Parts: sequence; C-alpha cells; structure tokens
Amino acid sequence: MTIEQSTIALVITTFDDPRSADAFSARLLDDGLVACVNRVGPVTSSYHWQGEVCRDEEYQLHMKTSLERVDDLKAAIERLHPYDCPEVLILQAGSSQSYSQWVQQCVRTTP
Repeated sequence: MTIEQSTIALVITTFDDPRSADAFSARLLDDGLVACVNRVGPVTSSYHWQGEVCRDEEYQLHMKTSLERVDDLKAAIERLHPYDCPEVLILQAGSSQSYSQWVQQCVRTTP
C-alpha cells in the first residue's frame, strides 16, 4: 500500500437528532466537501459540560474526505454546526488505493 496515495481523512462529529445530522450530511455532499457520510447511532454520550456531567443520545457522523479538503470541512463544521462546541475529530486513515481514488474523485479540490 502506498500511504501517500491511499490516505484519506476521517472526520467525526455528533448531532442530537437524526434529521439535523442528515440535513448536515446532505449539505456537505452538495458542497463537495465529503465523498461519503455514515450516520451511526443512536449512541449514548457522557461528557462534561458547563460544570456538570451530562448524558445524552446522539448520532455520530463519520465523514470521509481528502487530506486537501480537511481544513475546509473542519471550518464548515465549526461554522454550520448547531452545537456551541461541536466535536471535530480528524483522523488520517489508510485505505485501499481504489477507495482513496474514489474519495479523491468525489471531493472537489477547490471550494
């Protein structure tokens, strides 16, 4: 596996309801920022927020994009997400060469 040619970014965030998660996914796809979004959930999230421990049901979005567009995707999440402090986890992921090429073809290289 050639790492440089077979590396994509996996970006994860969460939403409190499936309709918002789906609408957000559709916008990212329409804007050419992602090749694929998987909605996972519901999941139970336990976390600290404003001095309290909270526990809520959420839906994770696993978004696949190119390394070249990861900063644009991060900025879009921070700008458009309804949470005050949205989760934005960015991971470099090795993939098969064919999957990586597919992601590259799907994601627009310019904003």
